[in-house]
Amino acid sequence: MIAPASRLPWLAACVAIPAATLAGLFPSLAAPCWGALAAAAAVAVFDGLRGQRRVDAIRVRTPAYVRLTKDVPGSVPVTIENTSGGPLALRFALGARGAGFQPVMPASVPAFFPPGASLALWPCTGTARGDHRIEEALLETASPLGLWSARARRPIECSLRVYPNLRDRATAALFLRAEAPGARLRRQIGKGKEFENLRHYAPGDSFEDIHWKATARRGFPMVKLYNIEHAQEVYVAIDSSRLSARQGILESYVDAALHLALVANRQRDRFGLVAFSDRTRLFLRARNGMDHFRLCREAIYKLDAERVSPDFQEVFTTLATNLRRRALLVFLTSLDDALLAETFEREVGLLARRHLVLVNVPRTARLLFAEEPADLDAVYQDLAGQMAWNRMRQLQMALKNRGVRMAFVDPDHAKLQIAAGYLEVKRRQAL
Repeated sequence: MIAPASRLPWLAACVAIPAATLAGLFPSLAAPCWGALAAAAAVAVFDGLRGQRRVDAIRVRTPAYVRLTKDVPGSVPVTIENTSGGPLALRFALGARGAGFQPVMPASVPAFFPPGASLALWPCTGTARGDHRIEEALLETASPLGLWSARARRPIECSLRVYPNLRDRATAALFLRAEAPGARLRRQIGKGKEFENLRHYAPGDSFEDIHWKATARRGFPMVKLYNIEHAQEVYVAIDSSRLSARQGILESYVDAALHLALVANRQRDRFGLVAFSDRTRLFLRARNGMDHFRLCREAIYKLDAERVSPDFQEVFTTLATNLRRRALLVFLTSLDDALLAETFEREVGLLARRHLVLVNVPRTARLLFAEEPADLDAVYQDLAGQMAWNRMRQLQMALKNRGVRMAFVDPDHAKLQIAAGYLEVKRRQAL
């Protein structure tokens, strides 16, 4: 396809208007004027054909997939192959259906390509997690005389994999050399469960810690030293049903799960992942190491919410069947639906008898008179929020009686609050 460029109207103004004027004023010059018009038209047509040949000589290739981080500028490498035999000025852009990423301005990239294959970068930013397919490349080049803009579409197959954004100060601190940078020293509750070493008895040591066999061998009282138990199993269960379909909730769950995976890896614990809606969509057995973290990231980077109700009984049965060892189960869900909350309370005992269960729900209810209401409708909204909050508090106490801890988290700070709950369990050695 070709479109007129800015030079074509100038050609018409410089040739067609004077020729038509002369032909009208001087009939004897009509034949030369019409000849000049025909020659200008022939030049324009020939230039358009040459421009179309130029754009037809362009080939475009892209990688099968490109990894991006959400809300972080990136680029897509594009290989432009120029088979026209000469250097070529070209503008190109990549197009896709649907949202999920946006090009960095300018949307089209002008560049000068010599004969052969050249590499160019198309800047863009991923705005939503998941896979986003790029289906075509849009090309534009000028004709040899600049009278036309030759345009073409090239079908391509490229997938943009947009991963959750963990580039914040809290996550970056996990990769520092210091064990706990910026953290306050807190007294460790208990003395640990893992045997670490032996040392000489000192006044004040408990008689329960005396290692009698080592004492008999060495002829001097020896006591046992303990360390906090590591290599424990931590599973995060993400609710991807309609309860998490509200704006920002599922995003905070995914970010919090990956952040907790890094924290657990730092604590040398094993991390597992579960995603469920009306069925168990994903189950990754607990392991440690960065390779396992990357596997978890690949598993949930495109997790989306389904318009179905969660089946808590099914996911509880799956976990009870697959987990033979006592583990920490961190549920990320919303329990503001009264009927589903009752089901969760009734069925969670299947897990709470053997495992330690932590439930994290978003704090979305608006309390009564937390701020001055603007009108009567705001008063009713506050009253409804207060009633929902009272119901959640009653659920929290009922779950506590079953040995299940329930915490309210702010969706904007969910990763820090959930990680703090896990570290508190480690500090108290509740697992």
